[in-house]
Amino acid sequence: MPGSAKSLPRLGITTGDPAGVGPEISLRAAAEAEFSGNCRLVLFGDRGLLRSRAAALNLPFSFEEVPPGDLSAGGDLPMRGIVDVPASGISAGTGSPSSGDAAARNILRCTEACMDGTLDAIVTAPINKTWFQAAGYRFPGHTEFLAHLTGAPEIAMAFLTERLKVVLATIHDSMRTVIDEITPELVLRKLSVILTEFPRMGLACKRVAVAGLNPHAGEDGLMGTEEQSQILPGIVEARKAFPDADISAPLPGDTLFHRAYQGEFDVVLAMYHDQGLAPVKLIGFGESVNVTLGLPVVRTSVDHGTAYDLAGKGVASHASMGTAIRWALRLVKGGETAA
Repeated sequence: MPGSAKSLPRLGITTGDPAGVGPEISLRAAAEAEFSGNCRLVLFGDRGLLRSRAAALNLPFSFEEVPPGDLSAGGDLPMRGIVDVPASGISAGTGSPSSGDAAARNILRCTEACMDGTLDAIVTAPINKTWFQAAGYRFPGHTEFLAHLTGAPEIAMAFLTERLKVVLATIHDSMRTVIDEITPELVLRKLSVILTEFPRMGLACKRVAVAGLNPHAGEDGLMGTEEQSQILPGIVEARKAFPDADISAPLPGDTLFHRAYQGEFDVVLAMYHDQGLAPVKLIGFGESVNVTLGLPVVRTSVDHGTAYDLAGKGVASHASMGTAIRWALRLVKGGETAA
């Protein structure tokens, strides 16, 4: 049964780089019948551009404009609304510093509304890191930018599917720097984020698997010693801090993810970006969701990029955006239940 109008979750959707597919997948997902009566959705983006994209997609444009004062004053939000974040010089399919700046301002406005309690969660459409940084925002991506905006002291990037949940120890680091980035302190911090944030969001995390860095997790030092010197000491400290959790020793990455997918573990801590994301996207591309752990608000995101080659053509799938909205609702409600 849908909740009462006043108790409905309020989700902000940042429509991403306006030159990419973000505006159209946001519009399509917001129009899905499954979300009608279950939540309030507020899109952040250029109202004129969104109206134009909706017309091109033959979608009804039933979004009320949300005046800035309604956000800052905590006014009642419409069931479907738009906060106008003007953008100029945008051409579908062609990224630019202007499109990167527009994407960043969407995130800024939506984050402000979440931080003052007007919205319950942020759902983000994709940005292009090159044009985001060309616009003057010196962050590797959404995750680090949101940590900066919210003042979060420790964050972690998680990718969730129904059967496989993965958190990354390092995020957008080159392979040359990953080995030095992994320290006992880092492993302890990321395990602490998992074991604090998963219960807060209503997610199971009794059984945590930690991936090794080397083939066969080092094979007792025959193929590398990082497991013993840089990973295991962090695990030992995490076990002391969270005695109720079952945290594995470093396990070989070539079999670990299959074991987790089969239900042996609740969540996997992967050591680097592609180690964790390759299995997630193999089994759940378009069905997985990117969640930033450690923020003071729920944040979910699509698991794909701006797809400039598809922008404005009406052929981009909005499945991942629908999944991101679905998970945002689930995590908001899970947090309310866990509180």
